[in-house]
Amino acid sequence: MSNEFKEHLGSGMSNTLMGYYIDMMSKIEKSIFDEAFDKIDITLSQFKVLNWLWRKGPLTQKEIHNYVNIKPSSLTKMLDILIKKGLVERESDPDDARIKIVKATEKAAAIEHDAWDVVINFDQRIRSILSEEEYEMTINSLRKLTEELK
Repeated sequence: MSNEFKEHLGSGMSNTLMGYYIDMMSKIEKSIFDEAFDKIDITLSQFKVLNWLWRKGPLTQKEIHNYVNIKPSSLTKMLDILIKKGLVERESDPDDARIKIVKATEKAAAIEHDAWDVVINFDQRIRSILSEEEYEMTINSLRKLTEELK
């Protein structure tokens, strides 16, 4: 890192580094979602798994891992929790017992509407703060950064 860049930052790193605000927004988002999802006994991370099962139907653990992008060991633990809650079922693929297929249960289907209300309410809150132009610009900028930096 050049000295010029460090001098530009000065003592106010939080005022100039985009990563600081991305990290803070991620923490705020997780806190808001987890508080709201607590009413239906799931977390934001669990919603992300359920979301893909609701959208795609039964998936292998590997497919869920690819969609949600969490470590396989963390996914296994999360699925164990969702199974205990009665929200998903996991079974072996009839053609290959090493492959585990996960599907949402009727109990999960019963909370889908309430879960999506949480997401929609959060999005509406963001839209109430930003203009439509700011909202679209932010989404496009974050999408571009995500695609280029992964």
